[in-house]
Amino acid sequence: MRKFAIAAASLAFLASGAAAFAAEQFQGTVETVNPAAGTLTLKSGQSFQFANGTVLYGLLPGQEVGVTANGSQGIGAFDPHPANRDGDVN
Repeated sequence: MRKFAIAAASLAFLASGAAAFAAEQFQGTVETVNPAAGTLTLKSGQSFQFANGTVLYGLLPGQEVGVTANGSQGIGAFDPHPANRDGDVN
């Protein structure tokens, strides 16, 4: 029974890792952003619909942005160049 529990735990761990690798990442320049509607369009023409548009507040056209899409798990935005933020020391 103990071996079965260990095998089940290992399988669950591997499955969670596979789900993390299923996420797609996109990077680009913001063309349009509408936090109220939860929409973001990149200059490349890719559009994204966010369930929670508040993550888009502060984004402006012309900014570089990263977007992670993980199927039914949702969509998130991130800073593709975190080391280049204002105030950081090089």
